[in-house]
Amino acid sequence: MNQSHNKLKSLYISTYCFCSEHPLVFCHYYVFKKYKRLISRKRVLEVAMSRFVRSILLLFMLRLVCAKHVNLSITNNLEGNEDLSIHCKSKDDDLGLHLLHVNQTFGWGFGTNIFWKTLFFCSFQWGKGLLLYYDVYKEIRDFDLCENCHWHIHKAGPCRYESCTLESCVCKCYKWN
Repeated sequence: MNQSHNKLKSLYISTYCFCSEHPLVFCHYYVFKKYKRLISRKRVLEVAMSRFVRSILLLFMLRLVCAKHVNLSITNNLEGNEDLSIHCKSKDDDLGLHLLHVNQTFGWGFGTNIFWKTLFFCSFQWGKGLLLYYDVYKEIRDFDLCENCHWHIHKAGPCRYESCTLESCVCKCYKWN
């Protein structure tokens, strides 16, 4: 018995086992030379769970810091005083079909995703023309550009004001998707 006790003193033993109580947590037993004690399965689980809880709290804090609320609106500025049919949606939300008369606006608000995946896209049609599409909010592109995104729809494509300062804004137009 004394001989095996001496071996334990001089060795660092690390073994892994699969915990049946918590299938996703691997138990790690340590024998430390300095402390001469075995960390119990319960203590390993407590440490693992406290790390898990800290990770979840960190994710929620990141969500609060990194995510933001965006207001998005679309105005019918079609040449020729035509009515504009729009249908906007995201992966999670379908905002329905809306008919906008000249200079009429449709808008909504939403929160962004902490994983930079927020996307809203719309289809646009006027008269008996083609059904055109555009990604009106793509988080990876628009996160720093606008919190109040206001699109002006023209036949050539959607336009919005960007790079605004106190003195002026730049109107930038895009091609349809």
